[in-house]
Formats: sequence, structure tokens, C-alpha cells
Amino acid sequence: MRVDRFTARRQQTLVLIGASGSGKSTLLRLMVGLITPDTGTLHFGKDPITPATIQALRRRMGYVIQEGGLFPHLTAAANITLMARHVGWPPAKVEDRLRELVALTEFPPDGLDRLPRELSGGQRQRVSLMRALMLDPDVLFLDEPLGALDPMIRATLQEELRTIFRVLNKTVVMVTHDLGEARYFADEIVLLHEGRIVQRGTFEDLAGSPATPYVTQFLQAQAVPA
Repeated sequence: MRVDRFTARRQQTLVLIGASGSGKSTLLRLMVGLITPDTGTLHFGKDPITPATIQALRRRMGYVIQEGGLFPHLTAAANITLMARHVGWPPAKVEDRLRELVALTEFPPDGLDRLPRELSGGQRQRVSLMRALMLDPDVLFLDEPLGALDPMIRATLQEELRTIFRVLNKTVVMVTHDLGEARYFADEIVLLHEGRIVQRGTFEDLAGSPATPYVTQFLQAQAVPA
């Protein structure tokens, strides 16, 4: 893919959207430092993202993937607190932060001692979100976080997630293939096609002033009311 210049602004929810293979997840993985660009540079604030800096920078990033990515042999609590324990937080600080996140996500406290297989899909995704938020990151990255969920659970979690984003007032970068979901969450939408950014703006910008015929085709295919 080729992106000449791309910036995620502070304290906004930016949603990357496009058809399968458009490059949205690739762009997110570049931002998280999971893959490196063939050319050009990436920065997290003023800090360059390089193999030498990425481990330290990842402590300032939260990352949620579609299936949650939980370790199946660890309890929910152990999954959530893994990084905090790894970087040496005192036990009392870990417990305080865990209680904050349980309250924020409305996760049932009696579920903390359960393994991932003993939790519902919605509960597993809450655990994944809490793990991503544990170190209070500057930016939260989400790659199709609700895509595998039952529609009813998905609708509930959409509402809860948007509330959480507003409470935390963090920079959020989310990938989805669902334009309705993008419209629900986004301060700005970035539409990609064949590895390039086609248009960036609000849903109203895309619907009212499409930059190319592809933008109109994409919106019509998704059948999202204006």
C-alpha cells in the first residue's frame, strides 16, 4: 500500500474503513509497529517508531484485535493485568487499576477468576479492552473489535464503547468494514481502496461531497441512510 501522509489527531476517534484487502488493517499494524514500512517514516508524537523504540512506545499504546487475543490458560484478571505485572507495578496499584477498569466496562467482578472459554463473547471482548487500557495508554487501537459478535451483543457493546471513549477522552483509531459502525463512532472516517486513502472526513463529507465515484459506490453498497 502507499500512503503519502497520514496523521491521527489527539483526542479524536478516527475510523479506518474499506473493503477487504483495502489496506485498513495493514495501516493500523504499521501504526502499532507490528510491521515496518518499506519506505518512509512513522512517528508516535515526536518519537520515531523504529525497531529500537517500539517496545517502549507500545507501553503508550493499547491494542484490541477482533477475537480478543486472550491467553486461554490465564484467568480474565491475569490477562488484564499481564503487562502491568510485567513492567513491575506494585500489587496494590495493579488491583486499584483493575477495579477502575471493571467499573468502567461494567464487567461482572465474579468473572475475573474465569478462563476465557468460560466467558461470553461480549465478556471476552471487555477483558481484551481492559487489558489494552491497563497501562492507561495515550492511544487505543482497535482492529474489527466487534466483528465476530452476535448482532445483539454487538449493538450493546457499541453503545458501551462509545461511552467509554467519551469518558476517557483518548485518541482512538479503529478499523471496521461496517460503514454504519464507522458513522456511529467516528469523529473522522478514512476510506481506503487498493492501498490508498480515497477520502477523509465526516460521514456527511463522504455522503455529500464524494471525492471519487468509488466513494459513492461504497456508500451505496453499504446502504447506510444519509
